[in-house]
Amino acid sequence: MKKWKILFGTVFLIFIFLFSCKNSTREAVTGKSNGIEYASHLKLDKAGDYTIIEVMEPWAKAGNYKYVAGKNKKKLPDSLKQYPFIQVPVNNLVVTSTTHLPALSLLGEEDKLKGFPNTKYISSDTFMEKLRKNQIKEIGNGAGLNTEETLLLKPDVIVAFSSGRDQKQYEFFEKHGIPVLYNADWMESSPLGRAEWIKLFGVLFGKEKKAQQKFDEIAENYNLIKEKIQSIKEKPLVFQGGFFAGKWYVPGGKSYAVQLIKDAGGRYIWEEDTHNGSIPVSYENVLIKLPQADIWLNPGSILSKTALKQAFPEVIKMKSYRKDQIYTYALMKGKNGGLIYFEESAARPDKVLRDLYHIFYPEETPDYHFHYYSILLP
Repeated sequence: MKKWKILFGTVFLIFIFLFSCKNSTREAVTGKSNGIEYASHLKLDKAGDYTIIEVMEPWAKAGNYKYVAGKNKKKLPDSLKQYPFIQVPVNNLVVTSTTHLPALSLLGEEDKLKGFPNTKYISSDTFMEKLRKNQIKEIGNGAGLNTEETLLLKPDVIVAFSSGRDQKQYEFFEKHGIPVLYNADWMESSPLGRAEWIKLFGVLFGKEKKAQQKFDEIAENYNLIKEKIQSIKEKPLVFQGGFFAGKWYVPGGKSYAVQLIKDAGGRYIWEEDTHNGSIPVSYENVLIKLPQADIWLNPGSILSKTALKQAFPEVIKMKSYRKDQIYTYALMKGKNGGLIYFEESAARPDKVLRDLYHIFYPEETPDYHFHYYSILLP
């Protein structure tokens, strides 16, 4: 049992936290007057020459945060002076999550990134090359930012991923004149809602039209696949999740991960569940449910059937194991060892959906090459 715990390791924990766990109960919305169609934690409202940015609940029970982005603070109307001001277009910024990096690439603004913590998790070749050339500064390799190194960069803005535990540090930067803009993309339950946060970076770089264009392309690709599955009656039964720290964890039936499964044409084995985060399930329940599944997704950090059999001997009885229908994103890594899925997938749910559609209906895409997923090694 100890071997099993170790094998699933950190990768599965990160997956649980970033891609399944979500405590907000907001639903995705469509047709908002501010141009946001799917994201439920972001508003972008034009007020003359300024954009009012509102981020709702960047972490559970956080409340809402408002900012004003514009070119000239001196002409700011009195009604907007109460909010933190972000000078745009931004020429020098710090971001704190690899999930923020794809938006910079999609908008052609990679050169504006000057600092990043925990750079070992970056998988993008472009950003890794900039790190090698010292064009991006390592500003922390632990839980927080290196305050001295960050201040020396004098960023126009820090785009922050936060769970609420690091507020004091971010308040420190604000007191030194650096606006901290919380990014709540990870709180979205809609795959397209997460991708729509590219529009926030469009505002920061003065590229709202390009951000809209890129998002429209992603949404069109995503919805085309959803349309394909409408006429399919026989859908595969899918199990997702694995064992970590003494317990089995699976995505709740209303989670982001399960929405992807449904949109790709799969039936989630716990689809009647009403949780929108990850949930622990008993070992006995797994032994009842897992054998029924046609496909098993993301069995933690285990990369081969051999390792899976050693850690979980009962797996030999499972249909998904016997028919080589176990898939993982843990095999697709950047040169630095970072998982490409963790960095890119939130910004490109259309690519994730294509992968899942091929897994569920391989006969429909016989010459397909995966973006993120791989079949488990022998």
